[in-house]
Amino acid sequence: MKVRDVLTLDVQDVALGGKALARVDGRVVFVDRGLPGDRVRARVTKTNARFAEARFSALEQPSPARVAARCVHVERCGGCRLQELPYEDQLRLKERQVREALRHIGGLADPPVRTIVPAPSAWGYRNKMEFSFAPGEPTTDGLVPPVLGLHERGTFDRVFELKECWLPSPLTVEIVRFTQAFAAQHRWRAYHPSRHDGVARFLTVRHLSHTRSCAVQLLAASADLPGLEVWARGVAALSPEVRTVTLGLNTGRAHVAFAESERALIGDGTLVERLLGLEFEVVANAFLQTNSAQAEALYEGALAAAALSGGERVLDLYCGTGTLTLLFARAAAEAVGVESVPDSIERARLNAARNGAANARFELGEARAVLREWARGERPGSPRPDVVVLDPPRAGLHPRVVARVAELTPSRIVYVSCNPATLARDLKDFGALGWRPAEVTPYDMFPHTPHIECVTRLERAGPSAARDLTGA
Repeated sequence: MKVRDVLTLDVQDVALGGKALARVDGRVVFVDRGLPGDRVRARVTKTNARFAEARFSALEQPSPARVAARCVHVERCGGCRLQELPYEDQLRLKERQVREALRHIGGLADPPVRTIVPAPSAWGYRNKMEFSFAPGEPTTDGLVPPVLGLHERGTFDRVFELKECWLPSPLTVEIVRFTQAFAAQHRWRAYHPSRHDGVARFLTVRHLSHTRSCAVQLLAASADLPGLEVWARGVAALSPEVRTVTLGLNTGRAHVAFAESERALIGDGTLVERLLGLEFEVVANAFLQTNSAQAEALYEGALAAAALSGGERVLDLYCGTGTLTLLFARAAAEAVGVESVPDSIERARLNAARNGAANARFELGEARAVLREWARGERPGSPRPDVVVLDPPRAGLHPRVVARVAELTPSRIVYVSCNPATLARDLKDFGALGWRPAEVTPYDMFPHTPHIECVTRLERAGPSAARDLTGA
C-alpha cells in the first residue's frame, strides 16, 4: 500500500473523532468519510507501519443503515459527517466509543458507562457558529469576489459559499446570506490565510434561544470595509432579536476567530444567557456551551454527581466565566473558580455579582500553578475542598494537576470532559493515585458530529485498592 493508491474499502466502524475505519490485509485504514456498512473508494494520503489514511472519493455501495442527508453541503462540509446515520444509531455509536476509549486507553476492564443522554433537539441546536471569508475565483474583469461560508472538509484555506445549514437558527443563516450579498456588492476584500492579505476574515453569530437575543461580530484585519455601518444597520434590521453588532479586529497571522480589540456598531457587544435559573453575561470572545438546552442537562448531571448537601466547599478548575462555579455555589457553602484567562475571570466576577452569589470567588491563574502555590503556602485562600470539579479543554489534564487534585483529598471529583480519549488517559492517572470512576455519563452535545461530552464521578478506591497502590 502506497500513497496515492486507490482502494476499495468496506467500512467496518467509525473511530473516535469521526473517521471511517476499514482494514486491508489486517492494516487499519482511516477514511475521512464513510459509515459502517459502506463500500467506498478512497485514495491513500498517508501510510506508516501501524495504519494508513485515505481521502474519500466515491461511495460505491451505501450501507443499508444510511438515510438521506438533510444538507446540500454534505459532500464538501466536514461538520455534520454523521447526518446520514439515523440518530439512534449515532447515540449507540457514541456510547460505545466512550466505553471503548475507557477500556483501551484508560485500562478499565468494565467501564461504568451509563446510557448516553440524547440532545433535546437534533437540529437547530447551535447557539454560536463561525463562518469564514476567503477570496473567490477572479471574474473576467479581474475582480476577486469574497466567499463567505464554511471550510471544505479537511482544509484550512478552502471555503465554500454557504447556502443552508441546519445546526444553527434560521436567523443565523439569514444573517450569513445577507452578509454574502452585501460583501459582494460592496467588493469587500476577503483575507487569505496563506498570503496574509485582504481584510474580511470571519463572521460570528451567537443566537441565544433562551433569551431570544442575537450578537453578530465581523472579524477583520482592519476597518477598511466599505459600507460597514450600513451593513451593521442592515443586519440589525433583519430581526428585533439582533441586540448587538460589533467589529472585531485581528491583525495577527494566526487565522483564528478571536478579536484583539472590538468596536460596537450596534448595541454594547453583550448578551445575557439564562441557564438553570441563573443569568450569565456573554461577550464575543467568551466561552459558552454552544447547545444551551443540552448544557442544562450536562450541568444538572454534574450537580447530581457532586451530591451536595449544602455545607460543602467546591473547587472548580478551568471555570471560564463561572457558569459551573455559580451553579455549584447555589448548592454549596462556598465555590471557588480557577481560570487562566483574565477577561474570563473578570466576567465571572460580574456574573457572580449579577446573581448575588456572595459565596463564590475566583482566582486568576493556570490551574497547575495555582494548585502548586496553594500546596506550598505561596498563595492565600486555599479552599480545602470537599468536591473538586474539573472542566478542562480538549487536551485534558496535566499529570501534575491530577497529582495535586489527589493531594487535596476531596470526598468526590466531578470531571466534565469534551474528549473521551483524554478523559480515559486522565482516569488512568487518577487510578494510579487511588481514585476510580464510579460512573461515566456521555452527553450528545452535538448531534450529527463526532463530538461527545461526558460527566464522570470519581471516588476514592477502597482500603484494599489503596494498600495495593501503596505497595506498588
